[in-house]
Amino acid sequence: MKSKYQKIKGTFDILPPETEVWQHIESTVHSVCQQFSFQEIRTPAMESVDLFKRNIGDETDVSKEMFVWEDQSGKEISLKPEMTAPVVRAYIESGFFRKYPLCKLYYIDSFFRREKPQKGRQRQFNQFGVEAFGTKNSEQDAEIILIAKQILKKLDINNTNLMINNIGDSNTRSKYESKLKTYFNDHKNSLSELSKIRLEKNPMRILDSKEKEDQTIIENAPLIRDLLSKEEKEHFNAVLKHLKGLGIDYNENPHLVRGLDYYNGTTFEITTQSEGSQNALCGGGRYDSLVQKMGGPETPAVGFAAGIERIILEAKQELGENHIDIYISCNDEKYISKGFNIIYDLIENGYKIFFDTNKKNIKNQIKDAVKSNAKFMIAINETITVKNLLSKKEKNVSEGEILAFLKNQ
Repeated sequence: MKSKYQKIKGTFDILPPETEVWQHIESTVHSVCQQFSFQEIRTPAMESVDLFKRNIGDETDVSKEMFVWEDQSGKEISLKPEMTAPVVRAYIESGFFRKYPLCKLYYIDSFFRREKPQKGRQRQFNQFGVEAFGTKNSEQDAEIILIAKQILKKLDINNTNLMINNIGDSNTRSKYESKLKTYFNDHKNSLSELSKIRLEKNPMRILDSKEKEDQTIIENAPLIRDLLSKEEKEHFNAVLKHLKGLGIDYNENPHLVRGLDYYNGTTFEITTQSEGSQNALCGGGRYDSLVQKMGGPETPAVGFAAGIERIILEAKQELGENHIDIYISCNDEKYISKGFNIIYDLIENGYKIFFDTNKKNIKNQIKDAVKSNAKFMIAINETITVKNLLSKKEKNVSEGEILAFLKNQ
């Protein structure tokens, strides 16, 4: 029978046993980030529209795809389309910059953008990421990239390509944008329609175009590295030196940019070698001016974000069979209290149980227990019967003998 209610376009349900894959990815993120002493942050699903429009840029794809509404007080609210701006807002508002001069945070969260649903990206999507505040040193850039690589490695995603660039500060970018505008104007008639629009607002975004007609033009575009200051070049070379020392392979991509306006300096992206246009797993870089722009003190920062849905497409974890330790049968009302006492003892001792509260007949319960890959079945009536479902041996035991019997099997 078809359900009366359907999920909203661009959203999806995560059902067992697929939830095991999500749990595996999330636990890996927690484990690796905490190993580097990063602490988890969680921010509200809703933020003021201005938080994003003023800080990620009015002309970015993200700002145009936000889910926005006006509340009863007339204030414009948005479901958050990305995480860096909310993390910076919380970092400033909470006074973390005073408490933690070097502040290292990570998150796992859901985000919302009204874009065309596609494989690996929906209107509600999930990301994890890290943000480090308080140092401009190149070591922090390298640590951030190392964390990303370690998470992917733990998830058995090894066939990846790290692309890295330095896009300079605002002064460098201003000079570069002027050169790009001149160059792309000379090829305007050959550009895609999207790139023609970007040419007027943000010519650097053309470098990120995936349109076929733009690729040859982009390949011959001016390079920002020719305009980098001595300090910017030294910082970038130091990051590359650290990566070499860590044994992390990389490819310099002089045309690599990020889609949000607040990025500067180091910029990187990790992609897979799989075919298809949507192969980016992770991207990030420096945003040294954002904290101050949002009203905080001058604070250098660097981070990355990674799409969980896209990582799931690449992760090699297979869905395991459902597994429980002990299947519990207690069909007689007179022995329910005794049954719960036994269940409590079992879970206190670390056993994973399944209690058949549906009270099927014992024959069907045995079938269910075997189907669930249970190791044991305990039938609780006037007597207590423990059955080893692997050896087929069973024994009547007292309540006090159950744990000792299980440990000896």
